[in-house]
Amino acid sequence: MPFICENVECRAVLARGQVRASHEDEGWCFYCPDCNARNELKDVGIPGGPVQLVQPERSGPPHRIIATARPLEDGGYAAQLRVQRALAIKGTYAVEERWEQLGVFPNAHEAVAHANTFASELLKA
Repeated sequence: MPFICENVECRAVLARGQVRASHEDEGWCFYCPDCNARNELKDVGIPGGPVQLVQPERSGPPHRIIATARPLEDGGYAAQLRVQRALAIKGTYAVEERWEQLGVFPNAHEAVAHANTFASELLKA
């Protein structure tokens, strides 16, 4: 089974021969040869036996969420959201979904918080 870079910007699918595992203070990992992101590995070998490394299973694919606040002429802020859903197969994403105005809020912090809440509810489904 190939390894996959967990960096949502990269998502490189790597053959085992392309990955150089190393043991650091935090445990086993590899650095992606494409983007240099650190990726966690787990030793599933029997104690005292040879090391057998796998990538840990994630609870869900790493979706890319970009929540922003756009200033409006009246002094309010429009909550905006872009979501790029990771597909079940490794290394690919679905088409990006966009919301230009999820609501209007008195400050940028509230607008971004609303967009993030909307995204988390959206991705639960």
